[in-house]
Amino acid sequence: MANEATVLVEGTAKSIVREFTVADGTAIPKGTLMVYDTATRTAVAHGVSAVNKTERPLGFATTEKEANDGKTTIGLQRTGVVDAWNDGGVATGDLVGLGTTANRVRGLYGAVSIYQEIWFGRALETGATATQVKIALALG
Repeated sequence: MANEATVLVEGTAKSIVREFTVADGTAIPKGTLMVYDTATRTAVAHGVSAVNKTERPLGFATTEKEANDGKTTIGLQRTGVVDAWNDGGVATGDLVGLGTTANRVRGLYGAVSIYQEIWFGRALETGATATQVKIALALG
């Protein structure tokens, strides 16, 4: 996968990491943006999606997981700061939701209705499309 975020930017003391179920046969790079899969009731990598209203963000993988390694849980960062890749550019203070490119976030502003999207953080800095920006997560 590409576009992995830098996790635990402020260290572990300022972040909440929770364990989620994943498929044993799945490889997950550190920093992968994970969402909830209702069909399997597990965390899966965020994929390409034009309509993000059905995906539920869970957080960013804090460790790497290899396929078929016997592990069926992974820690996901839910609060604190990550340095995530963005779609479309973001400005400081923007609410942030799932991007339309796999493993990216996007600013929710302008024509995008924040009432119809699932936001999970706020941009702490401004960044152009396809750059990394610091995001304060609010997943709890």
